[in-house]
Amino acid sequence: MDQEVLKNLYHSELTHRDGGRTLLPMAQTHQRSSDSSSPGEPASASLESLVRAAYEDLPGSERKLADLILAAPGEIAGYSATELAELAGTSKAAATRFFKRLGFKNFSEARQLARARQDWGSPLYLDRRTAVAPDPSTELTAYLDDELRILQESFSQLDPRDLDAAAASIARARRVWVIGFRNSHFIAGYARWQFIQFRPDVHLLPRTGETLAEQLANVGPQDTVVLVGVRRRVVGFRRVIEACADQGAEILYLTDPTARAESARATWTLVCQVESSYLFDSYATPMSLLRFLAINAYRKIGRAGHEHLEAIERLHDRLHAFD
Repeated sequence: MDQEVLKNLYHSELTHRDGGRTLLPMAQTHQRSSDSSSPGEPASASLESLVRAAYEDLPGSERKLADLILAAPGEIAGYSATELAELAGTSKAAATRFFKRLGFKNFSEARQLARARQDWGSPLYLDRRTAVAPDPSTELTAYLDDELRILQESFSQLDPRDLDAAAASIARARRVWVIGFRNSHFIAGYARWQFIQFRPDVHLLPRTGETLAEQLANVGPQDTVVLVGVRRRVVGFRRVIEACADQGAEILYLTDPTARAESARATWTLVCQVESSYLFDSYATPMSLLRFLAINAYRKIGRAGHEHLEAIERLHDRLHAFD
């Protein structure tokens, strides 16, 4: 994806005439902030927001296209302008006027923006209204095959030396900080739950009611930070990595192929495939990889890890924790 196209996507000052009316472009200048979570993310203005802003002034022929896009914005990523017009039940000329009205030079620019949103992982753009309905008798098998494909592709690209070094870091660290936002937060929570079985001082961030800075101030050179950042990372994510690196911690960055410059400050970057053939991302690989790291870190801690696990089980019995 050409990042300059995305940066300058809405810079053009187009004025278009249709039926004697002067139509000003709806798109304005929208550049990604330097604090954006990933250079792989699209510009801030979405295609559907531009369509909504123009909707009331659209003639009937163009409103058909607007309705199609609002129902499933990702549709335009896989079609030509002619195909999209046919799908909407309108003409190619109407489609050309429609996308210029939104501020695009041509249909290709709009399609690039939709594809960028798909790559970014927006479920709205991954949902395809025209997708063929699956066969219920074979869907479960197809789904399992897809999950296995993602796991195999991801693990085949990992360097065993990085996995071993990362597990050793988790085992020897004074403290382990596990950080994740949005969908990455529950993956980070799973990592913490694994690690606390065999070692003390494992902290999940962010915590409710506290700023991240209040906790990151405690990160030091003898610590390990496990950062989970699968696609659709929050604004400022890169600054979190930089802050941890500047404070001397070793950083394990668990991410997906859309990671770019923010991985430069990480000690180890482990890339997991999350994009599947289905609507929502698959988190089977990051969960499985974290379990693998926990197993190996437990082995490296040795007797101390076993004693920690024993202490937990004794307290479970004492507290009658389980039925």
